[in-house]
Amino acid sequence: MIFGALAGNLIESFVDNVCRDKVSAKPGSVLYFEMAFGAAEHSGIYVGNGEVVELSGEGDIQQVSVPEFLCVPALVDTAISIYVSSKDGHAVGSQAVARRARSMVGSRRNYNLILDNCHQFTSGCLTGDFENADNFLWMLKDTAKKRLGADEWRVWER
Repeated sequence: MIFGALAGNLIESFVDNVCRDKVSAKPGSVLYFEMAFGAAEHSGIYVGNGEVVELSGEGDIQQVSVPEFLCVPALVDTAISIYVSSKDGHAVGSQAVARRARSMVGSRRNYNLILDNCHQFTSGCLTGDFENADNFLWMLKDTAKKRLGADEWRVWER
């Protein structure tokens, strides 16, 4: 069963990287990548100039480079692609979302893998409500669709 899931994730990533158009993230785009062969994900907000605002596993809200964003301690780093909030084949974002994310840098949260995680933080950047219930990627994607019109997730052409 695990092998089937791993194979499925690798095939999906191959299709996304080879067969579909890629996009360039824009400030305020939601980003995510899969970790541990698709068993978990990490999300954040692209704020421009190769920088991402994220909630770390230690509870720190920080602005990091893209390579730092991809380096999540304690989890197997198997990320092949970063996915970007998109619509009609183009990245979508918002300057207001990027500003809200940057305004939180230096703050801390009581990180919890299930109850107060990176997806909840990222959704808070979209809505301004950092106490939202978007603790899973599918919930964050739903909020990104409502707030940014993101109805697809394309691989980032970096």
